[in-house]
Amino acid sequence: MRVAFAILGALLLLCLLPLLIAAAAILIARAAGCIPDGGAFATCRIMGTDWADALTTSITLHWLGLVTLPFAAVLAVLLLLLALFALIRRGLR
Repeated sequence: MRVAFAILGALLLLCLLPLLIAAAAILIARAAGCIPDGGAFATCRIMGTDWADALTTSITLHWLGLVTLPFAAVLAVLLLLLALFALIRRGLR
């Protein structure tokens, strides 16, 4: 049962990873004072290095969430059903 929880939890995290990466990139860009120019960063200097391409790529990963979020919803339902099953099973003992 623990293995199933671990596997489903890891898969759920994997499905949410594109959105988490995009959110982290937005927070980094805001903290650095970078302003997007039409959906991409023209220049974004962080500690003397231009991170515009990396931030633009990371922020556009949220589009991958259109594919992974339905799988995340299914995995969340499976996790809830597994938790309910474990709770019922533990209550019958």
